Amino acid sequence: MNAGEFSAKIGLSARTIRSYHARGLLPPPVRIGRTPHYLDDHLTRMRQVLWLQRRGLSLDAVGALLEPDATLGQVVPVGPAVAEALRGKPDLLAAGVESGIISQHPDGTVEVHAVRAVFAAGGRGTSVAHALGLLAEMADAVAPHVDKAVEAVRRSTACANLAKPTVPDDLADLVLEVVRARIRRTLGCTTPTRDN
Repeated sequence: MNAGEFSAKIGLSARTIRSYHARGLLPPPVRIGRTPHYLDDHLTRMRQVLWLQRRGLSLDAVGALLEPDATLGQVVPVGPAVAEALRGKPDLLAAGVESGIISQHPDGTVEVHAVRAVFAAGGRGTSVAHALGLLAEMADAVAPHVDKAVEAVRRSTACANLAKPTVPDDLADLVLEVVRARIRRTLGCTTPTRDN
């Protein structure tokens, strides 16, 4: 849909939509030629943002909920430490990229996608290089299980006739939260709720 259609569908002015782009709450539109176009994932994201706002959350809180790694990376920038740890270690760089923890841009800069994971792996004072190696090793070990989990969630959402995630990020979020809940239960990190 073009910008006007998107604006009408969500009930916001073009100027307001640009402010959500500027805050990083809405990805930029896809350009086809010179014309910006919005996809269904833009609509889904905007609806999530507005839903959270209507419940009283500030835009900063909404950003932290929807993009926790990006928010954490802004507060505690780990990029420089990761880049330093990878300097001269092409095997560690390749393993980090393969695992999805980091990516390397054509100009050679490194972007950290899993800031929370880097913190979790290095939480006991270990070096960043050791944390990255540990994360790459763990990502490799769980890869087959992740593939199965993604496929199971895909099938479940289709069979349950839910508004199934149509974009990879939505599916990734759903799989991650289901696995996170199960891991917390398995490790005894949850407490039963009481009916009052």
